Amino acid sequence: MRTPRLSSKLDGLPATLDLFNSYDCSGMAESLALGTGRHVLAIGSGGSMIAAEYLARCRDTLGLGPTTVVTPMQGVLDNHRLDASEVWLFSAGGDNPDVCAAARAAIDRGCAALLLVTRNPRGAAASIVAGSGGRVHLVPVADEKDGYLATHSLLAMTTALLLASGIASRQARTASDMLDRLVTRLTASRLAKYRAYLVQQWSGLRLTDTIVIAADPLLRPIASLLDTSLWEASLCPVQTTDFRNLAHGRHAWLNRRAADTVVLALTGISSQVTWSAIENVLPTDIRRRVADHGGCGRLDNLLGIIDGLSLIEAFGEVLGIDPGKPGIGEFGRAMYDDRSLEVVAEGLSARVRHKRAAITKADGALSTDATLALIGRERLEILQSADVGGLVFDYDGTIVQTDSRFDLPNQEIVDELVRLHRAGVRLGVATGRGGSAGADLRKVLPADVPPSILIGYYNGGHLRTADIDIDTDPPAQNGAIAATATWLDGRNDLFLDKVFKTRPIQIGLDMDRLRHPYRFALDLSECPQVASGKVRILASGHSFDIVPSTSTKMSVVDAVREQARPGSEILCFGDSGSSCGNDHSLLAHPYGVSVGEVCDAVDGCWSLFGGALSGPEALLRTLRALVVSTNGGIRLDASLLTLDAMI
Repeated sequence: MRTPRLSSKLDGLPATLDLFNSYDCSGMAESLALGTGRHVLAIGSGGSMIAAEYLARCRDTLGLGPTTVVTPMQGVLDNHRLDASEVWLFSAGGDNPDVCAAARAAIDRGCAALLLVTRNPRGAAASIVAGSGGRVHLVPVADEKDGYLATHSLLAMTTALLLASGIASRQARTASDMLDRLVTRLTASRLAKYRAYLVQQWSGLRLTDTIVIAADPLLRPIASLLDTSLWEASLCPVQTTDFRNLAHGRHAWLNRRAADTVVLALTGISSQVTWSAIENVLPTDIRRRVADHGGCGRLDNLLGIIDGLSLIEAFGEVLGIDPGKPGIGEFGRAMYDDRSLEVVAEGLSARVRHKRAAITKADGALSTDATLALIGRERLEILQSADVGGLVFDYDGTIVQTDSRFDLPNQEIVDELVRLHRAGVRLGVATGRGGSAGADLRKVLPADVPPSILIGYYNGGHLRTADIDIDTDPPAQNGAIAATATWLDGRNDLFLDKVFKTRPIQIGLDMDRLRHPYRFALDLSECPQVASGKVRILASGHSFDIVPSTSTKMSVVDAVREQARPGSEILCFGDSGSSCGNDHSLLAHPYGVSVGEVCDAVDGCWSLFGGALSGPEALLRTLRALVVSTNGGIRLDASLLTLDAMI
């Protein structure tokens, strides 16, 4: 026997299957069912990647929704939020630093649910997942040490998913029936006669051969097993594709290297005709083997995984390499144990990911050698060390939700504003609105507070205290704004519904009334007042504001600073912090905090919670973290923000 290590592991697999006679998979079935209609990110590497692919097949057969299979590194480095996605992690021992990194990243990316499938309840990954409120599914194994290739853990993970899927499907096939089918196939695969047959079938295989695995896409778990094992055991080069992708150019390899290539076709009912069409035109001297897996369902795939393990064993026998112990250099151990991805994940907190996403959206690059994580820490330290003398807020999207902007502010936010006002903090509001913002504040604030709050209406163009009704004290008409309104009135082509609000120093346009809102700024560049620089355009979450170039929300900050304690800092809050947003100038400094969009400049505006918490909720949590300092001033206590936790 040339494969003693792998063969001994395969010989012991029936003992792992025996454990499933008493295994309760109802918890996993519940987790599958709870994911109905959701996208799932399945994460694994090596043998665990095969289990992740098997989850994708199970979910597809159950009609639960789409599943994306990625490696831990992709799970860490991708930018997009996972609020609408579940994350399923697969790891046999659960101590691999890469799966720990992926778990942390899933939390920081705000996944809707986090689940781990493992054999080890004491693993570091299990601690991270359970500590975040996620769910750990333990699977039984007869042998905790897989060896070099995944064997017991792979069979346990996939069998658990098979049985759980059976419950979730509410179909007639029983767990005992499925287990009997697995036991029968596994027992047959260990017979000496069958193993000798496989060795004879592949006797012509050479170390220099390339195996092209052409597979039905519904058999990705089996294809992944063969691809992964052939490479990891250094048996021979392998290329995995599906039948039609093979037909789109990859056949050139077969033409030039026919003598050194074996095609292994993994077919199912729906792909047999496609493979037949390809096989009929292949040169006769190209070696090929075919394994058909029927309907490519859950049981078909798991039976195919059992077959695949036997096939890997046969390859090892033919080539004289034990896939269970192929021999690795010490550098390989160092590569496997490296914790660099975990370090990267620890640095990519939710707020750092938020900024990173804005940079990549603009296709920008870091303009400094310092890492984003370091810059993020420095920005937080600056905020924590500030003696806060004043606060300036945007209104829509910050004090009130954008989609309910005509509602009054939440009472909890009002209470915090009053608390801070009575603690001596000067307050200001910089809003694109007209008099409605002041009117709403007068309705909710105690009568003694509005006279002390400065409001910069129309994006800072008209500065008054909140107790003044600007309908009786309006700003003077700006000539450039009037001329721009006339120009817009003649451009029917820009509108779906030509309705816009013209005020003396501002024009407001709802985005949903524009024919092409994403190019409106370009269209407006044709306006003479814009081209001359007399007016400029600002964007918020729902509208565009056209204002005189002299209008700026920073005028509110300057006015509040004059009234605040000498030497104190003014913290600013807004939600439209992108480079074209109407809060950009308000937030693009060390004391600016976004509760929504951030810009693509590393030294521009940042958020505290990333995409995990935004709008009035993020503002409220931040206001509550502004506490009285030992010297009687106000400071930000970051420990009250519960940053980097699942929110």
